[in-house]
Amino acid sequence: MNMETNGPDAGRSRMDRSFHMERSFRIRRRREPAVQIVIGLIVVALGVLFTLDNLHLVHARDYLRFWPAAFVAVGLAQFAQARSAGRRLAGLLWIGIGGVMIANRLGWVSLRIWEYWPLLLVLIGARIFWQAFRGSATQPFSPDASTDADATVSMLAVLGGSSRRIVSQAFQRAEVTAFMGGGKLDLRDATMVPEGAVVDVFAVMGGFEILVPPTWAVDAEVTPFMGGYDDRTQAPASSTAPRLKIRGFVMMGGLDIKNR
Repeated sequence: MNMETNGPDAGRSRMDRSFHMERSFRIRRRREPAVQIVIGLIVVALGVLFTLDNLHLVHARDYLRFWPAAFVAVGLAQFAQARSAGRRLAGLLWIGIGGVMIANRLGWVSLRIWEYWPLLLVLIGARIFWQAFRGSATQPFSPDASTDADATVSMLAVLGGSSRRIVSQAFQRAEVTAFMGGGKLDLRDATMVPEGAVVDVFAVMGGFEILVPPTWAVDAEVTPFMGGYDDRTQAPASSTAPRLKIRGFVMMGGLDIKNR
């Protein structure tokens, strides 16, 4: 009798979970194309401008001097679709660069922004330091992790590749760094500690692929600059699923997060 009563309810529950996962995946996908749409419109505008210039209706050079406005448009689109502080910061960075360059062309300021590019190294180094400091200060210690060699992982790929498969039953933390190289971190056979786990990523002119179990929830806080990251994981059905935080910085590279 109970089986007849609970059977339809269990089926409906599974359908509700499946619908929720599919709807969450669709919503996340619909937010992605904003930057691509802006870039497409910029290309269309350039085509129209050059056509009008060939027809001697306008002088393209009068408008091309304001090309940094494209940086502002891309930054606004990235800020509007941002789901994390990292993406909002990247959007503001593009807006700031474009705004300063336009102000230079209008004579409002006299600042050669490219002379200050070494400050980017300062920011990158400061971010690496802050991630390490914040991680060591805030990541809780798990007694199970002290006896597991794979509980904390460090990967480095410089002018080459690095791949590692984690089977730890008390995974707690990973740090992955890529400079003109790439690698893969496979966590599908791992079990994280109850407090949750963190993966810190730093990629410059390189990239990483991170594979996570479908039963894990992923929070990505990645700052891309002239690069990007793609979170293709599906949201788990359970609201109490183990939570993995992925944070970091990607410059002229990429980060791919997926279940398989």
